[in-house]
Amino acid sequence: MTGGLRVLVTAAASRLGALVVGALERDPRIGTLIAVDERPPGAPFAVAEFVRLAPGSPQLPRVVRGAAVEVLVDLRAAAAVARQDDRELADHAATTRRIAAAVAEERSPLRRLVTVGSVHRYGWHRDLPTFLTEATAPRPPRSPRQRALAEIEDAAARAADRHGALELATVRLADPVGPAGSGLLQVADRLPLLPTVLGFDPPLQVVQEEDAAAAVAHVVAEELAGPWIVAADGTLALSEALRILGRAHAPLLPPWGSGLLAGILQRAGLAAALDVAGQLRYGRGLDNRRLKQTGFAYRATTREALLGAEGVRRRRRVLHPGEPEPYDPEVEAFLRYSPSVREAAADPEAAERRGVAALEPEALLDLLPSLDPEALRALRAHEADGPARRRILDEIDLLLERR
Repeated sequence: MTGGLRVLVTAAASRLGALVVGALERDPRIGTLIAVDERPPGAPFAVAEFVRLAPGSPQLPRVVRGAAVEVLVDLRAAAAVARQDDRELADHAATTRRIAAAVAEERSPLRRLVTVGSVHRYGWHRDLPTFLTEATAPRPPRSPRQRALAEIEDAAARAADRHGALELATVRLADPVGPAGSGLLQVADRLPLLPTVLGFDPPLQVVQEEDAAAAVAHVVAEELAGPWIVAADGTLALSEALRILGRAHAPLLPPWGSGLLAGILQRAGLAAALDVAGQLRYGRGLDNRRLKQTGFAYRATTREALLGAEGVRRRRRVLHPGEPEPYDPEVEAFLRYSPSVREAAADPEAAERRGVAALEPEALLDLLPSLDPEALRALRAHEADGPARRRILDEIDLLLERR
């Protein structure tokens, strides 16, 4: 990569982060791409350079300055919400301070900051409009999740104000849905029967995770500023969405039973119980027209995203999951570049395992959604002529059917 935008992406080791990095790698307008995280990625990136940071990202300003980063894409909030990891979301303060320091540093090379969060920032209240737009002002936060999302967005806005010339884009994603699940998909998995509120069948709107990643890359490459809502076309009634997902539910609770529902979800181990209880009662539609007016096109509707996710999950339940080998960048760098390493001694089967065959099935499965149809077909031919792993071939076939 030479010329073009110089971009740094945080939370790059998350599933969403890897998809965003993959989308940016394929964009010719991106010249330099740096991926950072506190944990190693599940598989090496094709082009992006990965830098592992210590907890709290104390070296982040140095990386930004040393690489002359122009655009910083902060994915931490969206990645934590996608994993239903509110503990990680609450531990954001140190890294947020580092990002603010990198932005406000004298002679900072940064000129754009893209903060990627969630529509959960708006909360789920009866006094919100039926359809949320970018003009809808978020209410004061009422839950730990909303508070953490608000603090990250507010810190970015303050840093941009101090910088003066810095452009700020705030992207709020609907729940991304994919093979690993997200949002209500994960919540329903934790309970044998999901209780819902009697007389309430609220609208549900999600976004296919590849579309979410492509939307973030679009905002970056098109150099868009301001707030942006990312959600697939169409809404579904909650009952219909759960039926597509094959999740059992029953309207057991009275309308005043939201607190009881939150308690049930919390006992099931869900940290964001208050937010999910509100979503199950009120739901919300999301107006996605503003981003589409810039030329972005969603590939999957809400219904198609849910159908596709459940199809992949159903196939995986039939197949043996296997045991993936963790990817460690330090070990990879040693084995690839150290003069001390002899290929035959490092791995007697190396000659037979070059290329994608060297990746464990789980690592390769995580990479597949980020590939375009042409790359998927080429990979399928390579896999069929080589290790011919049934799981990989089935997954590629399913993705090609959906596209």
